[in-house]
Amino acid sequence: MQPEVEISKLGEKNFVASVGIGDGTQRYAREGLQSIAHCLRDAAAALGTEFRFATVSYERTRLGSYPVAVMAHRAHDVAEELLLKLAKLRVPA
Repeated sequence: MQPEVEISKLGEKNFVASVGIGDGTQRYAREGLQSIAHCLRDAAAALGTEFRFATVSYERTRLGSYPVAVMAHRAHDVAEELLLKLAKLRVPA
């Protein structure tokens, strides 16, 4: 079972990251993170080495599956990719 990381924006520099394990219940959450990259690193730390991949959602929009190690060590790159994917989804056709 692949975990899901949900990132939500609460304010200009106030994000929350939560981790669920497929059954819809939240297993971990942390509020007050300063950026999407911080959320990714925090979620990766919470997942540890038990999971290799996690599905990442932003504001309840699933944006893809990423290796947990990449979320931890290349968080800024993954954050930029997530925002690009989100922008493409929000562009009217």
